[in-house]
Amino acid sequence: MHEQLDLSGSPIKVKWCDYDHFTYPWHFHSEYEIVYVLQSTGMRFAGNSIEAFSEGDLVLHGSFLPHMYRNDDIYYDRIPNLRVYAIVVQFSSDFFHHAVHHYPEFYAIRELLTRSSAGIYFEKKEGMNARIRKLMEQLLKLKGLERLLTFIRILSLMSRSPDIRLLDDSHAAEQIYARHDDKIAKALAFITKNGYQTIRLVDIAEHSGMNPSAFCRYFKEKTGKTFVRYITELRINYACRLLLEGKFTVSQICFECGFNNLSNFNKHFKKIHRYTPSDYVKEFGHAPE
Repeated sequence: MHEQLDLSGSPIKVKWCDYDHFTYPWHFHSEYEIVYVLQSTGMRFAGNSIEAFSEGDLVLHGSFLPHMYRNDDIYYDRIPNLRVYAIVVQFSSDFFHHAVHHYPEFYAIRELLTRSSAGIYFEKKEGMNARIRKLMEQLLKLKGLERLLTFIRILSLMSRSPDIRLLDDSHAAEQIYARHDDKIAKALAFITKNGYQTIRLVDIAEHSGMNPSAFCRYFKEKTGKTFVRYITELRINYACRLLLEGKFTVSQICFECGFNNLSNFNKHFKKIHRYTPSDYVKEFGHAPE
């Protein structure tokens, strides 16, 4: 689901969340989002990443990165003392646009925002990450310029933290490398424009100015994975989104994502996620009858 956020009047929005349970479904938006969980447990979805979350969970979700928080089943039993407490900060994708591209002082933040396309998890450690969490709590009490300056401080600390981990790492390396390699950038742009469900190797190789064999060698050398593997992961990640949305059957999703038969789809899905599509739905979502 594409969520439309309203950030009119300020480049950032700070929200205090006090819920019975997280309510937003699998969604994405153009804004960046920081989610700091003070109290709650469950499963966090970010791109192709599925991990348990608990108190202290801190993640920066990049622009258009699909994500969702789903609480443990006990949270849906309406137990009075079981609550979700979290701080969510959303900020516009064009915030700092001029500064991060022209001022050296903001280059580290530019790199942070680029890497956030994969989702960035900040480890629960003392030092810089503990300072980030403390500043997140202070944001709730601040207004106007003080809030904005503190927020910039948070981004600065995030950009320099050594204790981070990329969540959806299936394509993070390729996307980051593309900024430094015109051939890879051209190939990924071609995939984005033409879709990956029916894309042919011969077409993308020709677009990149190479024959298919040379293109495959070059892609593997530069990204660490074969082109076929890359396309398969894109298709499986798209399938995950459709499965969690629950609007289509597994068979419909199989062909929508470019697989030619259900057996092949099941095999590749299980290889990447260790679940069959049906088991994935049982564990993390709901599919129509």
